[in-house]
Amino acid sequence: MNVSGVKLAITFALLCVLAWSLIPVVAKIGQHSLDVFQFLFWSNILSSVVVLAFVWLKNRKIMVSGSKRQFLWCAPLGFLGCFFYYLCLYYGYASTNGVEVLVVQYTWPILITVISLLFFSERLGVLGVVGLIMGFLSVVIVVTKGDLTAIKVSSPWVLIVVFTGALGFALFSVLSKYQSIDSYTGTFFLFFWGAVFSLLTLFQWSQFSFPTGEAWLVILLNGAIINGLSYILWLTALAKADAAKIAPIVFLTPILSTTWLVLFFQEPLLISYIVAITFSIISGFLVMRSMTHQKVEVRIEH
Repeated sequence: MNVSGVKLAITFALLCVLAWSLIPVVAKIGQHSLDVFQFLFWSNILSSVVVLAFVWLKNRKIMVSGSKRQFLWCAPLGFLGCFFYYLCLYYGYASTNGVEVLVVQYTWPILITVISLLFFSERLGVLGVVGLIMGFLSVVIVVTKGDLTAIKVSSPWVLIVVFTGALGFALFSVLSKYQSIDSYTGTFFLFFWGAVFSLLTLFQWSQFSFPTGEAWLVILLNGAIINGLSYILWLTALAKADAAKIAPIVFLTPILSTTWLVLFFQEPLLISYIVAITFSIISGFLVMRSMTHQKVEVRIEH
């Protein structure tokens, strides 16, 4: 494998991690003047435009290469990965302690394993078992804040919503491996369907309105870069290097996210949170390593 290509892939992956680590920040700031439905709608619209522009410039013929069946297959995936997951996530970050949300958010690698075991007859190695246990403990530590005899969560129902979103993202990740379409075109279809579902819920539970000048800056950052350009960089990184080499980089994201939450929002950084985040990162890494050894090809994102 080309060494320069691997270095470039790692660089792209690190840029993706940096972008994804800002999700808690933009979710909190962006929802000062917009509700979750408005914020999600405009973000998905911008992400769709950015990815479409890239695909169009890359190869216009790719856009018509996908069949109607593939396009429709992307609808449930777009619902899970680009709508439902982010709806739950943005709601969580706007509603309660960001570090608690972060730990629950990163249960998705564990949930990928559980889904694979229950419904796809996958087997789990020793690393995976250890990873599952540590992932479970990370959630327990957050819920109890280190005191295993008591539950001390700020907003338990909010974290249940976030956990449900993580479950949706895990299901999205598992089902994505059955998607036989150009990755870039498929990504556009996902954001397209995410925008469609966002629009439907916008009219159902909110109202259409244009963001203010300050909100536009956050939406541009989130829609165009964090959830637009980053996906292109990630797919390019995967094309240049083996996923097993760059996937572990994803688990730097919660470390950076925690840093931003503490610096920008002065959120309390309890010892129990540090332990929980550490357990969550190690858990995700072990689970992914276990699945890689068994050659389970799963879409790995944030």
